[in-house]
Amino acid sequence: MENPEVEIKGRNAVSVQITVLRGRNLKGTKTDNPMSYVRADYNSIHLGDSGKLQVTEGEIEYNFTTSFDCSFDGVQGLDNLVHKPVILTVIEILPKEKKKKDEKTIILGQVTVDLLPLAEGLCTYTKTLTVHPMGGVVLEPIVADETKAALDIALSVPEPLLSEAQLEVSNLMRITVESAYSVPDSWNLTGPQFNYIISLFLPDSTQKDPRIVFSNGILKVTGEKEPNIRPKRWPVSNVAAFGAQNIVDSFIEICPYEDEDGELNSKEDWAFRTEAESEKKRVTWNIERRCFLESDALLSLQKHIAENTYLPVEIKRVPLAPPAKGGKSSKVDKSEEEGPIYFRGVLYVNMAPLLYPGVKRIRGAYPIGPYNEVEIFEKTKHKKSLTRDTSGGKGQSQHSRIIVNKSKEDKGRDTMRKSLVNVKSFITEHGLETEVTGIVNVEGDQYTEAKSYIVLEFSLDKPLVQRRLREDLSKKIAEMIPPRPLFPRRTSGADKAVTDYHNQIISVARIIMDEYQDMFGRKLIEGKLSHDYQDQEERKHKLIFELNTSGKYFAFKEQLKHAVVKIVREKYMQTMAFEDKEQLHTFLNELYIYLIDQMHCCLHKMFHVDPPDPIPESFLSSAQLKHFAKEAEANRNFEIANKYHLERLARDKLNPEHWFDYGTFYLLLNEYVKADECFREAVAVNQEHINSLILCGILACMNEHYEEADNLFESARCFEPNNVLAWTMHGLFYESQEQTILAEMAFLEAKKLIMATETPKRSQDEVIVNTAKETKVPEPEPEDDKKVEAKKVIDAVESPISPKQQEEPVPVPKTVQPRKETTSVLTRSIYMQTARFLLDVNALQFVSRALAHEVICTEGGLSCEYHVVLARLYVQQGELGKAEECISEAGRINHQNSDLWALLGHLSYMKEDYAEAKEHYARTLCYVDDAFDMHCICLRLGSIYLQEGEEESYKSAKSVYLFASERAPSCLTWLGVGIACYRLDELRDAEDALCEANILNNSNADVWGYLTLVCLKTGRKLEAEQTYKYAIKLHLEDKQLLDEIHQLQQTLGFGNPTF
Repeated sequence: MENPEVEIKGRNAVSVQITVLRGRNLKGTKTDNPMSYVRADYNSIHLGDSGKLQVTEGEIEYNFTTSFDCSFDGVQGLDNLVHKPVILTVIEILPKEKKKKDEKTIILGQVTVDLLPLAEGLCTYTKTLTVHPMGGVVLEPIVADETKAALDIALSVPEPLLSEAQLEVSNLMRITVESAYSVPDSWNLTGPQFNYIISLFLPDSTQKDPRIVFSNGILKVTGEKEPNIRPKRWPVSNVAAFGAQNIVDSFIEICPYEDEDGELNSKEDWAFRTEAESEKKRVTWNIERRCFLESDALLSLQKHIAENTYLPVEIKRVPLAPPAKGGKSSKVDKSEEEGPIYFRGVLYVNMAPLLYPGVKRIRGAYPIGPYNEVEIFEKTKHKKSLTRDTSGGKGQSQHSRIIVNKSKEDKGRDTMRKSLVNVKSFITEHGLETEVTGIVNVEGDQYTEAKSYIVLEFSLDKPLVQRRLREDLSKKIAEMIPPRPLFPRRTSGADKAVTDYHNQIISVARIIMDEYQDMFGRKLIEGKLSHDYQDQEERKHKLIFELNTSGKYFAFKEQLKHAVVKIVREKYMQTMAFEDKEQLHTFLNELYIYLIDQMHCCLHKMFHVDPPDPIPESFLSSAQLKHFAKEAEANRNFEIANKYHLERLARDKLNPEHWFDYGTFYLLLNEYVKADECFREAVAVNQEHINSLILCGILACMNEHYEEADNLFESARCFEPNNVLAWTMHGLFYESQEQTILAEMAFLEAKKLIMATETPKRSQDEVIVNTAKETKVPEPEPEDDKKVEAKKVIDAVESPISPKQQEEPVPVPKTVQPRKETTSVLTRSIYMQTARFLLDVNALQFVSRALAHEVICTEGGLSCEYHVVLARLYVQQGELGKAEECISEAGRINHQNSDLWALLGHLSYMKEDYAEAKEHYARTLCYVDDAFDMHCICLRLGSIYLQEGEEESYKSAKSVYLFASERAPSCLTWLGVGIACYRLDELRDAEDALCEANILNNSNADVWGYLTLVCLKTGRKLEAEQTYKYAIKLHLEDKQLLDEIHQLQQTLGFGNPTF
């Protein structure tokens, strides 16, 4: 296949024909049926005039055809075609006056013809366009659309300008300059008039001068608010009719501030923008410039955005030249190129969102700053000036009036200024450092003082980076993890086969009963039938002998044979002979057991015998089992935790949450292979289980399967587009792969989602919470220190992730002075939310990356929450020393954080400093806000109270355990209540609590042990022995409790069967 780009550049010019078919509802200035003709212009070239014809009852048949050649050299012809219209001017010929030879004409109106449909692949195009009157000429007062003056036009080309392949690889960009708001107060409508100009360079490798200019901005005074519906205007200046300057069916699309991509889109800017756009001065363009981009240009654009991100846009104003001789004004272009430049400013458009998958449009408000070429080069690496020439008279910024007749001294100054500019350009281009400072742009600084900004829009017909469809992602996930059917396959005839078997069993049973009645019925009626075991066995042998000798037994087998064959085929789906005898033997055993069970069920129904009581289902819900498993994990009792997870799976293997929780359990044990199997099982059950997809992606990244990880993360955010966690995790993955633009896209989307769902809970007075105990306000952290700390964090996360070597957590520097905590009213941190989730599911590999972003993005110092989360990470990694440092830092910021005291308690508990742990845990329970692990806190605090062995401690333990039982009851909470009540000699309450514990878990040896003590003290000998047996059977390991039981048994003299 040939290259479409080569085909474009190698083609000959194509003739574009414009035909004016007829005019409708045309009326002259002095008569209703004037003489008129049509003039056609394109790209400042006169294409021709139609014949002069008479209008009849408002209708006229022009049938005027003209043409021009569309060149493909450098694609300049196509670019002109898409952004320059054909201008049709309707001209009226006035009647000749006496004694005058020349005819007088007057322009009735103009029509602009859009040629874009031809560039989109059409060969013919017909449309009726309204004729817009000139200023001072009224074709018709306000009339309905069907009676307005109009022209019927037709466009045609002999062959498509672009083939389907060329259309596929090309694109069309629309650049719209709307308005500049809050412009400097010195701009006035009175006095000298100026032309307000916007210019920029569009990165395009196919054009020598890709400079795009928007001129003729209109200055508007205070109080004139822009309408909501605004048509876009053509970027040409030779259209005289005001209405014809508008592009047909093209309007500016307004969007809420928070949905914009610019810099002034936060809630703090909304009030200022509302005021600026309704009460302050502005300059309005509303011009759309279309740019045709072929494949090379698209690659150049993408490369520029990926390397530089920012696109500089210049704003300036130049004085309009006075009318030339003959009353004709000079051209605007000449004024722009040769006139002095005032108020030269620049703004920077972040073009990176155009590289986000599926994004076709960016629109936003961008603040204007003073023009500075050094700054432009540093920020964009753009070596060209935004004007055509920055030296000499052309394009030079002037801050004083220009004298036309310059003296020799003035010319010398200009020469020196040119030299300085050339030297400065040389230094800038070669990256040399210099202490020479340029001239201060005083006028440009007025943009900053006035907070001026411009609203711009860049849109594409097709995104630069295609977004993968949901169907493709689903197919990818299904290939990696095949979905599991929700229900096992069943043959449709299985139920019927079992029913037929039951019917045959009933039939055979009735025949046997009739035979038994014939043999022993008379003795049964007479009451002579003995019920001794030997007599019953004798009657059974006689019945069997009779059935065998009479051939009825063989008949029974033949009668049941067909029903059994159907069960084998329909239920067990066995249609082929077994080659292995062991398999045949196993199958026959299984079949025999099933047939006997079905026979018993059938006979039970036949004789109306009550079936045995079914095994009672457990009253524990899946949520309770999960709670018990998490409790066992916190107590490091992994065997019991595994048991509860397996019980949940045994109940319902098709619940993805069960597999997900089991996978997080294996992550806690650092068994990554088993964890990955569990998460994949969850995805197999539910292909759109978001959390499992995320953790599968994390494990794939750990195993260096980066393409698979990318598919998993993208599927998660595609299946649930409003999931903040999915976007943030994908951003962290992109960052690990050094895909900066995509990472920025993901983080930005996550922040938008969290802003949209958040409701501010704090007032403005509570935004900054000063937690310093000293009255002296500490100095803010130096910027250099912050950069050094952020660099340390970034360095910590740059090492590759592997299951053998986890990332080092973020180092936290020690500070002596207390600091302020800045709490954002508008947004919560997406990174902290992600870090907490990862800690909860024991996926520690990406926590450091999330915390590193929190360090970089936080303004005003790190929060207490950051240090608490970092301390949790250190605790889970077993680095208790670093965790203590983090907690100390968090305490300096906010000593009322409940999570802070909970972690202090855990650290003391791990070091077996139970006195300090008790103090910290007790303080945690005093706060209104719950800590992150309240259940574990209650269990540990209660156990400390019980170990103290004092009456007040037992009362405190009872209170704590009752509090835990109300929140989330478990065997251990009720066991704690029972122990405390027993020690307080409240035996009735102790027994009730221990029974509750036994109901929740009847295999806990400690529960049976304390029940033994209660039964011994209440004098119940049999129950004391029973409970003691269960305690021994379950291997009671508490030696102190066992000794106490034995001592009490010896004292009372019962309770131990060995006595």
